[in-house]
Amino acid sequence: MNEPLHRKDRVLDACGGLVDGLFLAVPRLLMPFKPRRHVLDRPAYEQAIDFYIKNGFTASPESFFRLAEAPPAYQRVTERPYHDGKYQVWSYPTGYTPRNPLIRDLYLAHTNNQTGYLIRWTHGDFPRDTVLCLHGYMLGEPRQAERMFNIKKLFSQGLDAALFITPFHWRRAPGAKADRGIFLQPENAAMTAECLGQTMHDLSAVLHILKDLGAKQTGLIGASLGGYNAALYACLSDEPAFAAMMVPAVNFSAPFGPDAAKLPYPVDDKLADKIREVWDFHSPLYMRPRLPAENILVIASRGDKLCPFTYTRKLCDRWQLSHCHFLTGGHWLIFNNRRRGKTWYQFLERQGFGHC
Repeated sequence: MNEPLHRKDRVLDACGGLVDGLFLAVPRLLMPFKPRRHVLDRPAYEQAIDFYIKNGFTASPESFFRLAEAPPAYQRVTERPYHDGKYQVWSYPTGYTPRNPLIRDLYLAHTNNQTGYLIRWTHGDFPRDTVLCLHGYMLGEPRQAERMFNIKKLFSQGLDAALFITPFHWRRAPGAKADRGIFLQPENAAMTAECLGQTMHDLSAVLHILKDLGAKQTGLIGASLGGYNAALYACLSDEPAFAAMMVPAVNFSAPFGPDAAKLPYPVDDKLADKIREVWDFHSPLYMRPRLPAENILVIASRGDKLCPFTYTRKLCDRWQLSHCHFLTGGHWLIFNNRRRGKTWYQFLERQGFGHC
């Protein structure tokens, strides 16, 4: 992983990073025109932050998360033909209660988010291996995910495929424009921690549902934010057959960290340090995976500015992963995309996922 880069690769990485920089510039330009979200006053925010520190969650992140112990009461919402199988949408009550009582009412006020969704492309004939896809931030629309994860190819290889809808995305998103993108809130690290808490709880519930529906074994593939979720879940459970991460987020300190948030009151160094501690504690970078290293795949771009490559490199080193592949380009513009696809399908084959 420490091979020297050719000049051409460095130029291509810079080009990919430039595209990411332009993408990041848009929300900064629109910031003055964006509707304001609800912001806790300083005493309330500090109390909410202190909850995670005083209860030991920042010191022992695994203790914060609670996984579902059984499948919830799920129901089929939609079913239609898909090639020689079926496309299905399943819904379920999440049953997640925020750990922090100080922001519980604020969190649960988003009623759309209290129903979870699982999308499934299934052959429906006998138990098959399933690839569960974890989408990126502000994504999650099934047709979009179907293209992004090339569901058609997975299906043609004899696999079932599924899509986990992350909290506050797609039909789970709040209606108010001010709450668009609420999953990551640099101005409210406590709410973001609960979003990750619910994500892990609901992801475990979906794995139970898939098993109940007849999935043989299930592996995870996540892109961007989905990569963060796949890595984090791999630290909490050895249930998935594998965890594959594409251009993954590993730590949210940059470029979306709380230091960039504009709060309506002064933040001294002591409070800033506590906010950073709560913002970072759920990062998989500070945990150890429960899955074997050979069952984890990371494919990242060296010029990535949205999910900074430096964090992904640290994860690969700390987890001592052998299946880490670094491509030229950035988060969106990748110059050896064919290699990414080839590496992913080879990994699937090594995991025993393929033609039935």
